[in-house]
Amino acid sequence: MLLIPPSLPLLLALAVAPAVAPVLPGTIQGGQATDRQADPVAVCVVAPRVEAVQQGDAIGVVPTPRPVLLVVEPLLEIRLERAGRVVWRHVARSGEVITGPMAWPGLPLAPGEVVLLRLRPQQAAPGTFAHVQLIGGSAARMAQTARLMAALAHRPAAWLQAVDAALDQGDVPLAWTLLFAPKAPLSPELQELRNQVLQQGCGE
Repeated sequence: MLLIPPSLPLLLALAVAPAVAPVLPGTIQGGQATDRQADPVAVCVVAPRVEAVQQGDAIGVVPTPRPVLLVVEPLLEIRLERAGRVVWRHVARSGEVITGPMAWPGLPLAPGEVVLLRLRPQQAAPGTFAHVQLIGGSAARMAQTARLMAALAHRPAAWLQAVDAALDQGDVPLAWTLLFAPKAPLSPELQELRNQVLQQGCGE
């Protein structure tokens, strides 16, 4: 049985320091990102792993050039900005929403590169977004992750053990990268863990 250490939900609010609420042992949480406006909107970002910052955003260092994006709430719009410019945009069709894991759009993240994701959840007003800042890990970190994935190949038990090992080391970004990687093999155990992570989301 895979034992997962508890993590804390991240609750961001405009112009105040992030607050942390206690959770029960064994729960798995993502990070919440909010908008900077007067009436902020919040989304629960499960992958990639992000943390709260003082400015009312979420930020995460990503150990892979093409992270999978997974948000609990249905979204109406996603924007990807590089160097202050919108380089990719996805808007849900009328009457539809954006859900489920999403492959990384456009060019891969370069080591040390900083990009901004703007996420507009369902019911949010037009032009109102939650902000997630992602930073590409070091070249050595990305190369190490790529080598690990190649070594794991299509062995479900090995992938599950690698996720467990990363969690034991407190490396949640790597654990979630492995868990939600498109290259991960089909496995009921891996899918069960993904479902658990998504269901628990960011907690209350």
